Amino acid sequence: MGKSLLQTVKSCFTAQQISQISATVRENEAGVEQVVNQASTLVVQHLIARTERPGGTEVLATLAQEAYRADVLHHLADLHTTNWQRRGLDLMQGLLGDAYALTLNRLSVSAYVEPTAARTLLGTVAAATLAALGRYAAEQELSVQQLSAYLQNQPEELGAMGTAAWHPVSAGTPELAPRPAAELVRAGVGSWGTSPTPEPVDSGRAATSLRWQWGLLLLLAVSLGYYFGHERLSAVPGTAAYAGTTPTPSATTYAANENTASATATDPAATGHYDSESDSYIYDTGQPVILQLTNGTTQKVGARSTENRLYTFLSEPSIQVDPVNRTKGWINFDRVYFEPAKAVLTTESHQQLVNVAGILKSFPNAVVKIGGYTDSLGNDLQNLHLSEERARAAMFALADMGIPVARLQAKGYGAKHSLTSNETVEGRALNRRISIRVVKK
Repeated sequence: MGKSLLQTVKSCFTAQQISQISATVRENEAGVEQVVNQASTLVVQHLIARTERPGGTEVLATLAQEAYRADVLHHLADLHTTNWQRRGLDLMQGLLGDAYALTLNRLSVSAYVEPTAARTLLGTVAAATLAALGRYAAEQELSVQQLSAYLQNQPEELGAMGTAAWHPVSAGTPELAPRPAAELVRAGVGSWGTSPTPEPVDSGRAATSLRWQWGLLLLLAVSLGYYFGHERLSAVPGTAAYAGTTPTPSATTYAANENTASATATDPAATGHYDSESDSYIYDTGQPVILQLTNGTTQKVGARSTENRLYTFLSEPSIQVDPVNRTKGWINFDRVYFEPAKAVLTTESHQQLVNVAGILKSFPNAVVKIGGYTDSLGNDLQNLHLSEERARAAMFALADMGIPVARLQAKGYGAKHSLTSNETVEGRALNRRISIRVVKK
């Protein structure tokens, strides 16, 4: 085959296919095409990486053969009506692991599409990649070993297409954990379900034995990864108190719907320090308190933290939204950061967004607005665009954690509404921020 696997996958998504898929996901064609192109590179990279592990090629060969026989490539526009779109998404959830949510967020923000559309497109591209691989293997009558060689010999252009961040190592993808063999039937892989329980997986890349038992474990972890990962992202566990605070013998507990006036709803003067290594302002979130949410979970946060101030605003009846002065009521996120000059959330930002999502779930009538801000360096228009993209990134992350999009708003303000002077590095770090405001309780 003259084309690489990546080129083949992209060629499957013709202009007509893009148009039909765009109508299905209700997004503009330019955004859909951008997600498809980025997702194609992402999928191919991760599939190739997994062939380097024991049993990886056998698993891909089986899935590819099934996708090809299911005629997936002729049903891309309506793949959401079959189980293959979901199977493709499950595959990527298992391969991406903890980087799954941030990856979807990145796809959504970069192409200005909704998170639900990004999920659909990622699943569709993954299924199409498997089907294209299965078609090539069938046409060339490749053995498993030959298929492995074909994948390993893919051109190195993958790493030079502006997608280095998609690489499994840089994305922080964890090792796949084995699942009990009995779970295979539940994952929809019945033909493997009757096999004997495999031996533990050797995580070393140098292993050369390609026994099907290894494939069983990897396939199972991939199939179930989405479900277990989704549970982790939806949960709202209690978080450790901020490292810079001094614990007290007993933390104060605030129960839902009780009066909690321990923290003001508006932002007090920032307390913390500038960290030159990360070029960020590190907030001191205060003494630890425990928030008791309506679903029975708790959050251990600082008294001055974003979580506690948001919770206080929503739970305290005496605090109301100011319908006239829209500059009031803004609460700064104190542990949400972005990569320099990008709208890409850092990994350490995930927990606070999870916490905020949990609080919003406890107040189902609340509507919030996310504001994005930059410092005054650089071009004003570029700063405005960057602040808008960052606000949308945070909004989409909350949406991906289960908050309905109808309850979320986002707007970028650029260098407007600075908290302090931009003359110092500390001041600029403070002004580069994401904030949240309750617009309806």
